[in-house]
Amino acid sequence: MKRVLIISRQRLIGATNGSSAYLIGLARAIREAGMEPHLLQPSPGIMGRIPFFRTHTDVGAFASHKVRGVARLRRWFVSRDPAVWRDAAVGAARGLARRAGFKGDWSRDRPRPYAIAAEWSEADREWLRTEAGGRDWDVVIADYAFQSEAFTVLGTPRARSAIIMHDLFHARPASGEGGEKDSVALLTRNEELAMLAKAGTVIAIQQEEAAFLREALPMSRIIIAPATHEPDPPATPGDPLRLLFVGSRTAPNTHGLGWFLERCWPMLKAASPATRLDVAGTVCTDFSRRVPDGVRLLGLVPELAPHYACAGIVISPLRFGSGLKIKLIEALAKGRPVVATPVTLQGVAETCGQAVIEAESAEGFVAGIVALQRSEELRMRLSIDALRVVTEHFAPLSAHRDFRAWLQDAANGSDGPGRLLPPDASAPISCFQ
Repeated sequence: MKRVLIISRQRLIGATNGSSAYLIGLARAIREAGMEPHLLQPSPGIMGRIPFFRTHTDVGAFASHKVRGVARLRRWFVSRDPAVWRDAAVGAARGLARRAGFKGDWSRDRPRPYAIAAEWSEADREWLRTEAGGRDWDVVIADYAFQSEAFTVLGTPRARSAIIMHDLFHARPASGEGGEKDSVALLTRNEELAMLAKAGTVIAIQQEEAAFLREALPMSRIIIAPATHEPDPPATPGDPLRLLFVGSRTAPNTHGLGWFLERCWPMLKAASPATRLDVAGTVCTDFSRRVPDGVRLLGLVPELAPHYACAGIVISPLRFGSGLKIKLIEALAKGRPVVATPVTLQGVAETCGQAVIEAESAEGFVAGIVALQRSEELRMRLSIDALRVVTEHFAPLSAHRDFRAWLQDAANGSDGPGRLLPPDASAPISCFQ
């Protein structure tokens, strides 16, 4: 069986956030192509301040999974670094202090640096050479542009390499209100393109970013592999007075939810006093002491399905960001009416727009929610449209067709229909956009 190596530095516990769900979905597509995905993670920094975790069963999509500096016992991953255990204890103590009402700087949360974008160390390179070097990998895929260093370390032929882009990091600061606060906008345009140009193929998540890359990297092959979800018709219509927001602890989610609570929530409660909002995901960490009445912070929940079943409306109030908003596809797949900002629909407005109520202003956002609460017919129409959109554009079998075709081309050493360069050539970058 042909083997695909994926190099990643995101913490992969399961489909607990958009980027992890996306990577697991691509691993499943690799299996559907009749190939075997293997995951190597050369940085122990992915543990952050978590000394151990147990992966979900969906991580079993990978045939093997190793992390440098981390011991594994079946589905348990345990850090060997004493500093991680120390930071976990200190972080827990600070959290308890904040919940007790202490507000000093000493109690402030101090997350570890963003592991995905960290510079490669020589220890990272040497571990990857030891674990993967000399093996006959049919395809090598870097998860995010920051991992393009792996191609140099392993000497991967250009035609057999690809980068899963996720989103355009350099575009995030200018993508909307609050973008300058993005904690992961670390690259200039030319820096990001130089990283992406190291691979023969770039895997884009949505149409707008793929179009940008086709002009900016004219000698690279660009394919689109969106986030996928099987449509799941709702068993119940849900309570229209119950809203749901799902998000991980990222700057776009934190800023968007903060904007909704500050600007929209007072108007919504005045127009519809019985409205309640459930917030699920690690984004709750940033709001543990400052939510208004009617808002419930659920944190990281074992299963989202029961919460989608109870909610009648899903909100996505993002004000900046790039890539494909994967939780949007999840909500549509559940057949839930969605009220979203234009940022949420970037790259998929033509595909998903008719299944979503779009609103830029706080007044428009509230008006969209109230309209759904008052009209069962409107909720039903959007639910039907949502399931149709997912069936036609985001079901795995059709959405990943181009990705599976590329895998076969690359594994067979063929350039395929794209514009790949020979292994000894370099890719020009267009700077005139």
